[in-house]
Amino acid sequence: MLSAPDAEDVPFTELPLDEQLRRLPLRPPTRRWRLSKFLLVVLYLLPFGIISLAAVPLLDPETGWHLFHAGSPRVTQAIPGTERELQDEIAKGVLDIEARNRAEEEARRKNGNEAGNETEGDVPPGTADIASGQNGDGSQGMGQTGAASEAGSSTGPSPEELAALAEEGGFDEKIEPDPLRPAPIPGMDEEGSFGRIPRIAEDGRTPAKVYARPFTLEPEQPYVAVIVTGLGLNEDRTTKAIEDLPLNISLALSPYADNLPKIVARARQMGHEVFLQLPMEPDDFPLSDPGPRALMTTLPEGENLVRLEWLLARFPGYAGVVGHLGSKFANLDSAIRPVIDFLDKTGLMYVDGSNTGMVSLAAQLAANAGEPNAIVDFNIDTVPSRRAIDAQLAALVNKAKTEGYAIGLAQSYPVTISRLRNWAQRLERQGVKLAPVTALADKQVKPQSAEEADAAQRKNMSDENARKGDAPSTNTDASENTIEGN
Repeated sequence: MLSAPDAEDVPFTELPLDEQLRRLPLRPPTRRWRLSKFLLVVLYLLPFGIISLAAVPLLDPETGWHLFHAGSPRVTQAIPGTERELQDEIAKGVLDIEARNRAEEEARRKNGNEAGNETEGDVPPGTADIASGQNGDGSQGMGQTGAASEAGSSTGPSPEELAALAEEGGFDEKIEPDPLRPAPIPGMDEEGSFGRIPRIAEDGRTPAKVYARPFTLEPEQPYVAVIVTGLGLNEDRTTKAIEDLPLNISLALSPYADNLPKIVARARQMGHEVFLQLPMEPDDFPLSDPGPRALMTTLPEGENLVRLEWLLARFPGYAGVVGHLGSKFANLDSAIRPVIDFLDKTGLMYVDGSNTGMVSLAAQLAANAGEPNAIVDFNIDTVPSRRAIDAQLAALVNKAKTEGYAIGLAQSYPVTISRLRNWAQRLERQGVKLAPVTALADKQVKPQSAEEADAAQRKNMSDENARKGDAPSTNTDASENTIEGN
């Protein structure tokens, strides 16, 4: 190191490096220096950020969807296709048609083109069918006098008929609650993989008996039962069904609805027995979609049983399950047999709604196992219009008169709820009584003997193997499929 006098005579550039650094003035970092350092850090961290962002949709698809669609315009019109959206569209169309019909009727009444319209306008609610001379089965009613009938004109109900209707509660009187025991009842469920599921109690009690609405059948008396499905998806329809329908009409809740325990509590507090809607694969899948947790023929047995356990754990207090769609799944032996075996151990009732008026394989297996069972004879509102619904209800009554009992299935359309209430108020005048679905268990399907059951199983398996041999395999390694819900 140079001495101070010598260093002063030497040019700066010829000084040693440490001496040059020592003589340099101390200045704060410039803006350019800070910017360069920041860019270096960003370039270093950028690859890690890109990799993390790309991994979000793989780890959590729902969060990934919201992340990549943040700031996009909101969808104001849902794409139709789901059961709830289709129900809303159909109900909207039905309400529009009813409003148009009412407007036309009001115009005719004002113009005075039809005789007796003034009398018809004063008829109390719930007596429209009597005023028009139509009974619940579509036949000509007794509300017309002999002379008026010959003339083909309607003069409205007679005072005697109005008095009889008033005695039967035909003026839309509020239905009084008849509460059932709150659910869950101790000892009637056990812990499962997804929550509490039904079971047979240690003393032999079954959910099909404990959670059923009490009812006693009279000998030689025809009975009809109706179960309304799809409840829970729409709050207004659910409330209307619980509060406005007769208590002997059973209610089936969709497993995809929210707040199911609260809905069950309200229904049982009112007095309705409750069923769980069991979605299964139909013949026309995917045109008819039973939902994301449905039982499918393309899934291995283990995954279907896992899905079944998830469905059974949705809420407590139901007496049985109702097959929803399922025209394909309920008739495939290898698919439905494990499900019926599982349900038999829970003590639940099985109501088959997949093959209207026909005995499906699922219903036959339930009868063979001694499980409480029933089949739906009529889909009441396949066409959700007043005229079509009334015709199906009339057919339901006729079948009950012929065979002693009949079961109908309906959706929770507003027009359906209205027609069911109106029909039920006049039902006993036709010699038929309304019963809960559980009261008609084991009335329709005759159990097979052991030999018949074994022969039927061998035939079913032979037919399935023949179909598998004709069709290419789409699932060569079912064990590699992941079980949904794990």
